[in-house]
Amino acid sequence: MREYKNKEGRILHRIICNGCGKIITVQSGMPMEGVFQVRQVWEYMSGKDGEIDNFDLCEECYDRMTAQFQIPLTRTEMVEMV
Repeated sequence: MREYKNKEGRILHRIICNGCGKIITVQSGMPMEGVFQVRQVWEYMSGKDGEIDNFDLCEECYDRMTAQFQIPLTRTEMVEMV
């Protein structure tokens, strides 16, 4: 969950993990640790047509979630980080 300083400017204040409630510090608009951000737009053929889900997970919650996958995720390394 993202909290903003003001609604007009959308200045990011902090991020709260939707999984465990951990507060992720933000400085100058950037999270100070890894965050998994999801924005899912549900379209036709789903039971959630027209809905949009947003959530954030800290790295620990992300690891816990992906460890439960029946088919492991695919992970590759970036050659350059921009």
